[in-house]
Amino acid sequence: MNTAPITVIIPTYCDGDALRRALRSVACQTLQPREVIVVDDASGDESTDRICREYVAQPIKLIKLPRNRGPGAARNAGILASSEPFLAFLDADDEWHPEKLRIQMELMLAPGAPLLSSHRKGFAGAAWSSFNRAMNTRCITRCAILVANIAPISTVVIRRAEVRHYFPQTYACEDYWFVAAHVLSGVRSMRMDETLARADKPAFGTTGLSSRLHAMQLGEMRTHFSLWEKGVISAWEYAPLVAWTFLKYLRRLLIVQLRNVAVHLTDPESNRMNATPNRGLER
Repeated sequence: MNTAPITVIIPTYCDGDALRRALRSVACQTLQPREVIVVDDASGDESTDRICREYVAQPIKLIKLPRNRGPGAARNAGILASSEPFLAFLDADDEWHPEKLRIQMELMLAPGAPLLSSHRKGFAGAAWSSFNRAMNTRCITRCAILVANIAPISTVVIRRAEVRHYFPQTYACEDYWFVAAHVLSGVRSMRMDETLARADKPAFGTTGLSSRLHAMQLGEMRTHFSLWEKGVISAWEYAPLVAWTFLKYLRRLLIVQLRNVAVHLTDPESNRMNATPNRGLER
C-alpha cells in the first residue's frame, strides 16, 4: 500500500452517515494517509465510536472533546495531536475524489512546492471531473483570498511546520480565517483548477451551517475585521471589504429566494402541502 506522510483531520458533531461517507472517501484514496484523526466535538453518544470501528484498516485516532467547542477548536485539537509533516482537512459532511491525496501530494512534494495548496470543491453532489488534461495551478493572491473563500478547508493541505495561526473558536467562517491568515502572512500558496472534494448539498441555503446566511455574513465580516485588527491587512484593504461582503450577502439571499421559487414551481405536491393547514398544529 502506498502511503503519504500526511495526517487527515476530520471534526465531527452528530454527523452519522455523513461521517461514514467522509471516512469511506479517505479509505478509497489511491495514496493512503499515515494518520487519520477524527475529533468528536462532544456529540454525546457512541455513534462516532461505532463508525470509526467500521474502518479498522485505517490508522484512525479518535479524540473526544469533553464539551462542544465548535469546528475550529476541534481542528486545533487534531493539529496538536498530529504527528505527520503534512496536514489535510476534511469536513465530516464532505468527501474526496479517490485521487485527491495522490494529486495534491505530488504538488506538495515537487521542486518549488507551495507550503499550502488547495483545489476546487463541488456542491450539490457534482460529478467528478476526468483528468485528461494538464493540471493547471496558480498562486493564491492577497486579492483573491480577500474577496472570496477560494480555498474551502476540505481542499487544503499545509505543511505542519508552517502552521502560524490556529482556528478561531467561532461557528462560522473559522476555516476561511485560517486559510486567509496564512496566505496573507506570506505562506506560499497555490490552487489547482480541479474539483477533488465535494459536498452533497448546495454551498448555502439548505440545512446545516451553510444555510445560516446571517451567520455566514457575520463570520466573514468578523474574519476581515480580525485580519485588520491583527495587522495582517491594511485599512485600505479592509474598508472596501465591508461593502463587498454585504453585496455578496444580498446575492446569496437572492439566490436562495430564486431557488425556493423554482422548487415551488416544479413541485406541485410541495405547494399543496404548504397551502394545507396543519390540523395537528391547530389543535
